[in-house]
Amino acid sequence: MKFKSLKYKVLFWFIGITSILLFLFSFLLYYFLEESLNLKIQTNLYHNAVYVHEKMLKSNQIDLSKINDYEVAIVYNNHITKTTTHFTLKNINHYLQSDEIFFVKEIDEYNVNAIYILKFTKPYKGAIVIYKKGLSNKAEDLEDILLFLNPILLVLLLLIGNRLIDKILNPIKSLTQSAKNISVDNFSHTLEIPTSNNEIAQLIKTFNEMIIRLQNQVDIIENFNNDLAHELKTPLTVMQGELELALKKQRDEKYYKETIQKVLEKTYEIKELTQTLLLLTKYSKHNIKDTFEKCYLDSILLTICENYKQQLEKKNITLKFDKFESISFMANKTLIISIFSNLIDNAIKYSTSNTTITISLYKQNTKIHYIIKDEGISIPTAEINKVTNRFYRIDKSRNKSIKGFGLGLSIVKNSVELHNGILHITSQKNIGTTIEIIF
Repeated sequence: MKFKSLKYKVLFWFIGITSILLFLFSFLLYYFLEESLNLKIQTNLYHNAVYVHEKMLKSNQIDLSKINDYEVAIVYNNHITKTTTHFTLKNINHYLQSDEIFFVKEIDEYNVNAIYILKFTKPYKGAIVIYKKGLSNKAEDLEDILLFLNPILLVLLLLIGNRLIDKILNPIKSLTQSAKNISVDNFSHTLEIPTSNNEIAQLIKTFNEMIIRLQNQVDIIENFNNDLAHELKTPLTVMQGELELALKKQRDEKYYKETIQKVLEKTYEIKELTQTLLLLTKYSKHNIKDTFEKCYLDSILLTICENYKQQLEKKNITLKFDKFESISFMANKTLIISIFSNLIDNAIKYSTSNTTITISLYKQNTKIHYIIKDEGISIPTAEINKVTNRFYRIDKSRNKSIKGFGLGLSIVKNSVELHNGILHITSQKNIGTTIEIIF
C-alpha cells in the first residue's frame, strides 16, 4: 500500500514494526515461561524420585502407601514391582524405552500431567517413575492474557504514535505554509525557533536563515536596479538630447561626427557602470569561498602597476615600493585584482603631478598588510566614513576632469569584507591619503 502522506507512512511502519516486536516478545515470553515452569516441575519430580531411591537403598521394604501427592512406580527388568495405591499411568514401557527422562502431557488447555523417570543400578537395575497429574499450566494463562492485551496495546500505541507524529510534523506543516507565503515582496514569514535544540529546531533555524539570505539578495537586486536606474538617467538624457538636436535640422558632417562621438563615449560609460555594479552583486559571503584559489599577491600587484605605467608617466608620478614581500593567499582572484586596481587608480586620479605613491605589501605574524599612500587630494575627516558608500564623491572630486561613478571604494570595501579583511582609511590635509587593507 502506498501512502502519499509522510504521517501515514510513518504510522504504517511504526505499527508494522511494533506488531512484529510485540509478537516476538510474546512468543519469547511464553516460551521461556513454559520452559521455566517445566524445569521447576522436573526439578520437583526429580527430588521426589531421589527421595524414593534413597529410601530403597536404606531398606528394601519401602512403603509407597504413605505417598499421596504423586504417583510412584518402581520398575525392575521392565516389570512394575511396586506402585502407589492409585497408580494410573498406562504404557510405562513406552516411556522407559525413550532416551528422554521427562515428559509433559496436556490434559486440557490449562492443565498438564508430568512424568519423570529416574533410572538406577543399585540395589538392582531398574527405574523409579514419578507421575504427577493435574498440574496448572500457567503459560497457557499468560498466552490468553497476551492475546487479549496485544491488540489493546497496539491500539494505544497507534493513538500515542499519531499524537507524537502530529507534534513532530506540526512545525514542518508551519514551515510548508510559510514557504507557500513567501514571495519577492514578502519575506516576513520567519518561524519561532523551539527551545529544544533538536533536528526540527535546526531545520527551522536554517529556514529562517534562508529567508534572511533571500531578503538580502532581493535587497541587493533592488539596490542594483535603483542604482543602475539612477546612474543611467544622466548619460541617457545626454544621449537623447544630443540625438534630438542632431535630428532637428540638417547638419554638416563634422557635427554628426561630434554627436556620434559624444554618444559613443556615453555608451562606454554605461558599459563600465553596468560591469562595475554587476561586480558588486556577483559575490556574497555564501558563495565566495567556492571561488577561492591560491593567489600570488606580489605577482598580481606588479602586473597591475605595470598596466598603470602610462598614467603614472603622464602625471609624472613616482611609484615607490617601501616594503614588498612575496605572499600567497587563498582568495578570489577577480576581487583581489579589483581591490588593487581601484586603489591604484584612485591614488593616480586624486594625486597632483610630480608626487609619489608608496605601496607596501608584507606579512606580519599571520596578517597580510597592503598599504597605499598618495600625496594628493585629502579626504575631509567628516567624509572618510562616507567615501565607501555607493556613488558618493566628495565635493573636491565632483568635477569633469576626474571621471568616475563613486563606486571604486565601495567595491574595495565589499571585496575586502568578503575575504574577512579590514579596511582603514586615514587622510591629512596637504599630506595625502593612506589606505591600509589587512587580511
